[in-house]
Amino acid sequence: MSSDALAELDGVGKRYLLGQGRGVRAVLLDLLGRRDPRTDLWAVRDLSLCLRRGESLGLVGRNGAGKTTTLRLLAGITRPTRGRMNTRGRVAALLNVGAGFHPELSGRENVLLNGVILGLSRAEIRARYDAIVDFSGLEPAFMDTPVKRYSSGMYARLAFSVAVHVDPDVLLVDEVLSVGDAAFQDRSLRRMLEFRDQGRAAIVFVSHNLAAIELMCHRAIWLDRGAVAADGPTADVLTAYLDAVDDVGEARGDAYLTADRVDVLDCRGNPSDCLAGDEPFKVIVTGQALRELIEPVFVVTIRGDHGPLFAGNMHIDGNWPAGLARGAFRVECAFDRPGLRAGRYRVELKVKQNVRTNYYEPRVKAHFRVPGDARSPGGGDVPYAIIGGC
Repeated sequence: MSSDALAELDGVGKRYLLGQGRGVRAVLLDLLGRRDPRTDLWAVRDLSLCLRRGESLGLVGRNGAGKTTTLRLLAGITRPTRGRMNTRGRVAALLNVGAGFHPELSGRENVLLNGVILGLSRAEIRARYDAIVDFSGLEPAFMDTPVKRYSSGMYARLAFSVAVHVDPDVLLVDEVLSVGDAAFQDRSLRRMLEFRDQGRAAIVFVSHNLAAIELMCHRAIWLDRGAVAADGPTADVLTAYLDAVDDVGEARGDAYLTADRVDVLDCRGNPSDCLAGDEPFKVIVTGQALRELIEPVFVVTIRGDHGPLFAGNMHIDGNWPAGLARGAFRVECAFDRPGLRAGRYRVELKVKQNVRTNYYEPRVKAHFRVPGDARSPGGGDVPYAIIGGC
């Protein structure tokens, strides 16, 4: 392991056996040939990476691509089937909501317990207790309540607050932050940016929120069925990932929905692939829900040459439906005057329900251009923001 490396994976692979029951009886049945042969599933294949203090790495890919397995390997929760892996220093991991919390213990007791588990002394964790509670945003009265009565958002906020107050050398964060409110997500991202910019920790961040990945991470790895499909600067990896997702098309199988058409309408309401950069426009999504969907949230993101620029998100204005019945649907997303430069733009669609369920993976579904001097990079004057409503 390099002297300045905090985490290093060298040709690491992780295999799971499918169709294998637990216990002596299952083993005997296997030996007698009375069960189906076990199937190997390589969740991660030949993965190599090195993390140093102050570096931030984003992991992207479809559900089941191996992202969470990689975090579990780095956290020491699971051991690799092959390859070499080393970590150094204090590792804080947030891999699922409430991980490491005992449901019968109060919030206060879980803070003290988790602080000790992560390497602090009792005196240190008590000295930081008030700061942890303040950062989490929980009312003090809740700290004496068993955490089994917490919402998923309260779980995540308290767990993240503990993790960032134990001064980790390596911070591993899965999608759990998505269950927090917008203010807490912003506070959490700012704290992780502090760790990165001040060189206090190495960070590995897994999220389907590509804008957050782009903001947080200098480097990204795109995992596809456990293997590395791309590794490099974040903008380049995300562009390759989105291009590949766009090329896949609509596969039904276990899909929740299909987006049959995504049309861009100009300020006069006419479909167009050429828009004026200073006029409002709309995006119309029509498709089929293949099953009943609970609380679907549609997110329409406009991407320029170098990443996401702005998005319309039902979650912001609270207009998402309680449910979407099986069958045809139509969603309209209106954007005000964006002030776009000349260039080409992509329209990306994502549909989610919560941190555990993506109804529709981020996918580029339409393109448009703003005419003018092509030497001006697209969207250079527009920072990423949520300015539209669906």
